[in-house]
Amino acid sequence: MKKRLALITWSGLPQGAESERLMLPHLAAAGIGTQFVDWRSTNCDFSQFDLIVLRSCWDYHLRTAEFIDWLQRTAQATPVLNAVETVLWNHNKFYLREVEAMGIEIVPTIFVSHPKALGAEEATTIRSWKNKNIVVKPAISASAHNTRLMDDAQWSADQEAIRTMQGPFLMQPFIPEIQDQGEISFVYIDGRFSHAALKRPAAGDFRVQKEHGGSAELFHPDSNLLAQADQIAATVPQVRDSLYSRIDAVARDGKLVLMELELIEPELFLGMAEGAAKRFAEAIIRRVQ
Repeated sequence: MKKRLALITWSGLPQGAESERLMLPHLAAAGIGTQFVDWRSTNCDFSQFDLIVLRSCWDYHLRTAEFIDWLQRTAQATPVLNAVETVLWNHNKFYLREVEAMGIEIVPTIFVSHPKALGAEEATTIRSWKNKNIVVKPAISASAHNTRLMDDAQWSADQEAIRTMQGPFLMQPFIPEIQDQGEISFVYIDGRFSHAALKRPAAGDFRVQKEHGGSAELFHPDSNLLAQADQIAATVPQVRDSLYSRIDAVARDGKLVLMELELIEPELFLGMAEGAAKRFAEAIIRRVQ
């Protein structure tokens, strides 16, 4: 009997992202019927599918409670990848505290539950950062949504960038290597390295996402950087055990500093590297058969 696969997208991309469509011939050749479905679709019976793979559901962070409710209900009827437990862990950037506890170097971060939680200890930490430009980002966000750069050394909990944050947020020193050399995205499929992309911000910006004028190109990491990325993938079970993942990091004097782990709906740059779309399709085929 022919297997049925749903690739989850959002209303802004009813046919999915361009790079994801590169998988379709490989899936069809394996006898898998594939359909792109908006996760908010009200006329779709998700139980009809044999497997559901989250892909370009790029509005989930704007409707977090609704998305989590949909995810948990849907997973009761049909397997969802990445796993619900992984998505719940990854959707709030406070997971970085756990990653740091595993011995992985992350960007220096202050985890703030509420602006009023900022006090003398946090002020001391911020003053200790060499780069006085501070990035403020929501704990639940994607594509740098509502991420701000405070461009001077003066800050307080009364500043608008702090006051207007809704929910928990992170404060980090701006990492100049992002502008100087770019941010590296290491793509892993079934826990194994597939390919990497180098993302750069537009001139005068600090965000590398395409939505903000950023660019990306194929990147071939040297053996040292790849070994470090492999170590992260082996150390963090949510990466090691997932169908797909993206490790975003910057290289500082030959040492990877982790920015984020993307385990929900990352762009995987499947069109950049030869064979990448086929590798991802084959990983899905192994899971659905």
